[in-house]
Amino acid sequence: FWVYMHVGKCMLKLRTELGDTVSRPEQFDAWIDMYGGEEFEREVRDYIAMVDSAVEKADVSTLKKMKEHFLMSCKLEHMFWDQAQELMRWPAITEDSTNNSKN
Repeated sequence: FWVYMHVGKCMLKLRTELGDTVSRPEQFDAWIDMYGGEEFEREVRDYIAMVDSAVEKADVSTLKKMKEHFLMSCKLEHMFWDQAQELMRWPAITEDSTNNSKN
């Protein structure tokens, strides 16, 4: 969740530094404005505070589950960003391949 805030802040800084020397689609600016903005940062900080509060009250078993879920979410986020950088392509899905999975 806060990775988007971090990336948004970095991109906001970069956009400011580069100014109009580069062109980009309007959607990119909208993304940067949303995730690099103060409102999103407040939401992220509020969420972190809620999680920190839950951690203080959690038993050992719950803390272990929270850590497992957090690590999995980090892995999934990494995979999300990595697939874009590596230009991942979806496997071809054909009627034959879907019929074979039912057998």
